[in-house]
Amino acid sequence: MVKNNWPVIGSVIVVAALYLLAEFIFAPKVMASAAVLLVGGLVLWRFAPATAELDPTTVIVPYLLTVIAFIAHVYEEYRAFVLGFPSVLDPVVDLDLNTLLSHAAFVSPIVWLAAAVVMLKRWSVGYYLACVFLFGMMFMEPTHFIAPFLADGTWHYVGGAWTAVIPAVLGWYTYLRLRRETNAMKAENRTHA
Repeated sequence: MVKNNWPVIGSVIVVAALYLLAEFIFAPKVMASAAVLLVGGLVLWRFAPATAELDPTTVIVPYLLTVIAFIAHVYEEYRAFVLGFPSVLDPVVDLDLNTLLSHAAFVSPIVWLAAAVVMLKRWSVGYYLACVFLFGMMFMEPTHFIAPFLADGTWHYVGGAWTAVIPAVLGWYTYLRLRRETNAMKAENRTHA
């Protein structure tokens, strides 16, 4: 029997378009990073193609802990911005407080928490959104340690540098757990087939 993937593909396209629209409305300066997240998440999702059959309770706790770590990390970025420290995005975009708050403290947490709800509803698109978030944690958060070198070749503090490692590590842990659970589910399905 051939499985119809079009509803899942359509859902991913709609969710990606809505996310980009929200970024366009609230934080247009970071739309490029949102696009990178969406594509990176698609790649991760391809390698851990969690579907509605996966029990979300196996990954929801580490996922939500990663979201909590991200929100705490955003608070450090906000405080650093208010205190006048450089932003990790300074070499790329002229970040202002409105963009920082709109993107990192408003749109993103809503989307990442919505992903948890959608996973708990056992909709495949929730796992895609989770992979989008995890891609950001795994690959974009470590830029807090690279970006300072781009400015003048030496390391200096940028907003979020002290807490970036926590969501990065939790992101890797959660993604690897998602892959392990997906592979275990597939193996179990093969033995019962």
